[in-house]
Amino acid sequence: MGFLEQQRVATVERLYSDELVVRTFVRDAVGVVSVPCEDEVDLGLDPADVQELLSLTRLEAAPGSVIELRGARLTVGDDPAAVELLDECTIAPSPRVAGTLVYDPRRDVLDMLRHDVSAREWNDAGGNVDAPHRVGAMQGGVLVALATVDAPHGRLARVRVLVSPQYRRRGYGRVVLHALVRHVLSQGFTPLARLAVGDLAARALATTVGFVAFARSLTLRVTHVGSGAPAT
Repeated sequence: MGFLEQQRVATVERLYSDELVVRTFVRDAVGVVSVPCEDEVDLGLDPADVQELLSLTRLEAAPGSVIELRGARLTVGDDPAAVELLDECTIAPSPRVAGTLVYDPRRDVLDMLRHDVSAREWNDAGGNVDAPHRVGAMQGGVLVALATVDAPHGRLARVRVLVSPQYRRRGYGRVVLHALVRHVLSQGFTPLARLAVGDLAARALATTVGFVAFARSLTLRVTHVGSGAPAT
């Protein structure tokens, strides 16, 4: 029996940032609210607040909307997101290789793709992450696709994919993602993808590789705490 069939509640990643962030996760009837762990900050969330946040997650709260609670003011991030997992029971057969695969490409090779996309795309795809492992696809001597895995948290390891704009929808993303998740599984970890609900292309790619919907997530930025003083 696979990991997806055994688990009822996911171990989830946390943001490592100076910005205070609250994240909610809902799977079936189970909901979890993950709050900042700074000792000096008390968000003042009570059970009613927690249930409100979980309800908003189920309803796909609009990005940018502001939530006023008794203890804090929260702003919905660019999500909501679907948390999807993959294991040996769900992974798809290996796709045909498009181009040449390169493992852990050098910085000068990574720069080929970095200069071909926006700074935000590069950052969101983990280009600036000190990744333990990457898989790229080369075509004509140029890096056209890249899959990156973050350092694992518990058993879960988040994976991300980036494809050069002119090479999208040609199978390169599927090839690098499949090669990367196969490696992650061989290391004893479970690949995790966190995908914006509205990003249908990314979700379709994840599905073709074998990712299965596991939970719905919402990221909320803490903008004010208590009497209205900015969170620091």
